[in-house]
Amino acid sequence: MSSICKMNCCDNKSSSSYLKKILEMLGPVILGSKPSEILNISGNKYDKEIKLNEINSFFNDCSKISYEIINTYDGGIRVFFINKDSLKRTLDNKKSINFLKFLGYPSQYNLDCYINLLIEKLHSPEFPNEIGIFLGYPLKDVLGFMGYGKHKLSDTRFWRIYGDTSVSYEVSNNFLKDRAKMKNLIQFNTLNELKKVI
Repeated sequence: MSSICKMNCCDNKSSSSYLKKILEMLGPVILGSKPSEILNISGNKYDKEIKLNEINSFFNDCSKISYEIINTYDGGIRVFFINKDSLKRTLDNKKSINFLKFLGYPSQYNLDCYINLLIEKLHSPEFPNEIGIFLGYPLKDVLGFMGYGKHKLSDTRFWRIYGDTSVSYEVSNNFLKDRAKMKNLIQFNTLNELKKVI
């Protein structure tokens, strides 16, 4: 898994400001500090179609990350990007798995089954707040946000932080570092060069 994408059609996409923005936001997922990311696709029907075409043309044959297009119940579109290696490491946590089982995930843990159930829930009217675990947020913060934790709200960064902030700050700082690394790579490399570096 040493490249973002293997497709030749990506070579001239570096001029796309939308793809550059997406790549920067996905820096932590591509570089592995963040297991997944979910992005809303905004704009009118035509704009959404163009954006989805750009995402498909760039990420369709990638070995580093996979993605799912989510058509929401209210007509919206989200794209859920997943770094399975990073997500495996994130879910290698008995407390997280036990909490997901408590929420109705299969009693026999299987990464693909858990991803598929989350995607199924993302299509429904009720947003699955446990997605925070899949996004790499500390379990204490996901529990606090969902009303299960014993800690009080102590700060907000990319997400709401509950209780001791040190672990949460470390996680968010790692996300920011990888985003900055990706921004730098995008600024100083063509997409062909990026494929060789990543």
